[in-house]
Amino acid sequence: MFFHQVKFFFVSLIVFLPGVLFSESAIVLSPQLSGKLIWQEVLVLEDKDQSLSETSITNGSNDSRFQKISSPNLGFSKSTFWVRIQIQNPTEELIRWNLVFDFPLLDEIQIFGNNLPKTLVRTLGDTHPFGNRNLDYRNPVFPLESTPGSSSVYYLRIQSESTIPLTLGIWTEREFSDQLNKEQMIFGLFYGILFVMVAYNFFIYIFTYEKSYLFYLFFISSIFFFHLINNGFAFQYLWPNWIFWGNYSLPFFICFSCITGIFFTDNYLNLKKHLPNISKMMWIWAGILFLFSGILFFLHYRIAMVTAIFLTVPTALIMVFSGVSTYLLNVRTSRYFLISWSFFLLGVLLYSLKSLGILPDNQITRWTIQIGTALQTILLSLGLADRINFLTRSLRDNLRELSHAKLKIEESEKRFREIFQGSDEVILMMNENFEVINANRALSKHMGFRLDDLRGKKITDLLYMGRDQKSDYNVMYVNDKLTDLKMTGSIINFKTEFGQKYVKEPKEMYCRLQYIDFDETREVLVTMSSQYEDTIIQLIESEKIELSMNNYLRNAELVSQKITSQLAKYLSTVEQTEVRSSVREIVINAVEHGNLNISFDEKSKALIEGNYLEFLQKRQEDPRYSQKRVKIEYSFTREYVAYRITDEGRGFDHKKHMEKSIEEMNEAHIQHGRGILMTKSVFDRIEYNDRGNQVSLIKFLNKD
Repeated sequence: MFFHQVKFFFVSLIVFLPGVLFSESAIVLSPQLSGKLIWQEVLVLEDKDQSLSETSITNGSNDSRFQKISSPNLGFSKSTFWVRIQIQNPTEELIRWNLVFDFPLLDEIQIFGNNLPKTLVRTLGDTHPFGNRNLDYRNPVFPLESTPGSSSVYYLRIQSESTIPLTLGIWTEREFSDQLNKEQMIFGLFYGILFVMVAYNFFIYIFTYEKSYLFYLFFISSIFFFHLINNGFAFQYLWPNWIFWGNYSLPFFICFSCITGIFFTDNYLNLKKHLPNISKMMWIWAGILFLFSGILFFLHYRIAMVTAIFLTVPTALIMVFSGVSTYLLNVRTSRYFLISWSFFLLGVLLYSLKSLGILPDNQITRWTIQIGTALQTILLSLGLADRINFLTRSLRDNLRELSHAKLKIEESEKRFREIFQGSDEVILMMNENFEVINANRALSKHMGFRLDDLRGKKITDLLYMGRDQKSDYNVMYVNDKLTDLKMTGSIINFKTEFGQKYVKEPKEMYCRLQYIDFDETREVLVTMSSQYEDTIIQLIESEKIELSMNNYLRNAELVSQKITSQLAKYLSTVEQTEVRSSVREIVINAVEHGNLNISFDEKSKALIEGNYLEFLQKRQEDPRYSQKRVKIEYSFTREYVAYRITDEGRGFDHKKHMEKSIEEMNEAHIQHGRGILMTKSVFDRIEYNDRGNQVSLIKFLNKD
């Protein structure tokens, strides 16, 4: 008896359970429905091998196989999904309602039922021309109606190569019309912001040709098209009949957005300067994305789409890592970059939580991606504007510094010309073919030639050409030296005989050749001096000289050369040059600030205004200063070299200048006044008298 009762219970359960389940799944209509989500109230059947026919589904023979789902996301699948929807209209009026599948990228969705309107297009999706849809709307919509007190069952057949979110919603006609108006306003605002940003950055690029705006223009444009495709507007308005492109455009613009985002990030954060290794890696990754964006059209859509989505993950990680790293390096632009990406990623996170059912579906969570994208776009534009403002300020400061530097260079060039032309040594400048391109006035003094006589000629053309074989030997010897200079690039020293223009006798000269590198060219500097003077210098054991010099600056170079020439026996070329430069600067200071009474501020003002040489000439001609002299006392032995330089000025506060450092002068952008600092680093002892118009310099030559 008990066995028969148990058997009866199970038979009853099998017979009546489906009815119980389906009755619980019935969706009740009302006169006002505003996007009621029904995925939790429908039943789903997965047909993995597409073996179920329309008849086998609509006749109810497979109803027992339908089940409820725990998540609306059916994912990427090759299966065909059947959805069973039971509708009840308990009211006493006819309800016209729309079944909306809120996902524009669905390939195909079909509806089956007994009470379908005759004019209803039953098959929708982006594998069919957009013009065949029931409504001119970006999502598939089935307009249906339910009579008073009726109950209906509908079946949906869904198949798609893309992901399948079961985002089914029910709208009554009036509420759906109101929703369309709200959507148009929100999407209009969103795409309006993107379009304005595109146009704004386009015109800024046209006027500035700043690459950052060009990369950002491409980045915004790619985001713009991505959202048009993802929201269904591209298929609705741009390519309603291009089925193939309509499907593959989404993975293409996903890759294109990643590529343009990488280019923009690299340029915007200046990664080539701050993170060169990351910059190289980003360009390699961009190449991989570019290659895939070309071959995705030959892949199966599902593979292309999944791969494109997969490639966005490392792209986003690289970009966020670059932003964080540059922020830690105190790069100014990284702040806007990180904040903008934080808003975008927050929007994606909130939308994902809404899609998973963790957050409620409302007017905020439904539009979080659009809000995040709009905020990202605006913030990045503000970041670009801030970057341009910062660069403008930096450029203004740099221009000011360049203006000061230009004045200093011009002064240095003028001094160089004076030194170049006033030197007693013959100085030649030659190109890399050893052809003369410039020469100083000493050429005429020592050899009788002018620059025009030798311009374009080689140095071997200046050699003495006698009637014996020694002349040929000189040419071969000098050519060998020139070859050594080419091969080694090192300074070459030699002596040989040169011809003279008016005296038909050879003149033996000591030559020094070295390369001088400029920005785009390389020239050869040749200095030639009399061998007699060089020989005398080698014989000098000690020397003491007193000189009196007028107030012409060119004499400072001549005097400094004269009283430092014999140091070559004890000092290196660099050390000898340092001593010569230091003595020259002290002599110039004695002339300018001592005898001519030119204050530090007066010289600074004249340099800035660009009229220092005219100002200097007036002081030299002023009767109050023209008769003053600089006295130079010089003593040289094996152990030391000493100089005492005295001017007839009022003196100065030497202690104040002796305490300054070169760093302080650089920070203050001081263009002159560095002679004392240079002298401190060269000489072993520097002593000023109390008045400050006399300085004694001592350098020990044999410190052992």
